[in-house]
Amino acid sequence: MKISLPFIALMFAGATSAAELSPFGVLGDWEIKVDPSNGNGCLMERKLSSGTRVQIGVVPDKEGAFFAAYNPSWTSIEEGQTGQLLFDFGDSRFQGEVVGVKKDDIPGGYAFFNNPNFVSEFGLRFDVTLKGENGTTETIDLTGSKVALDAVKACQDSQN
Repeated sequence: MKISLPFIALMFAGATSAAELSPFGVLGDWEIKVDPSNGNGCLMERKLSSGTRVQIGVVPDKEGAFFAAYNPSWTSIEEGQTGQLLFDFGDSRFQGEVVGVKKDDIPGGYAFFNNPNFVSEFGLRFDVTLKGENGTTETIDLTGSKVALDAVKACQDSQN
């Protein structure tokens, strides 16, 4: 199943943002935030032990959502670089294009999607393994993601 993703060749990235994210709440390891530079889109964010910062959130102006990840050690990622990323949930997989970006001077990738099945899988699974086209992988613990996704929806409803 294809998801339209602007992501990085390694893994992910997000658009550079001059505006600060506004806190909305915390649910377990996930922080819920509002991004004024993204039409007040809400997102959930967590930092992994690997140093990777993961985000999934709403893109209100495009009627879709995004997945982004950043890590200071991903120095080979260049802004604007495109590549393919596979989200492997075990018996369910999604693949799409990612675009390299920097956020707060940290390299990463950004992927836009409008497939609600992707969000469902994200909320129902214990983890997801990300596989970049260069063979790089990272497994993300999704503990608490269902509750956090519900909070992102509530946050977004409060923005409209």
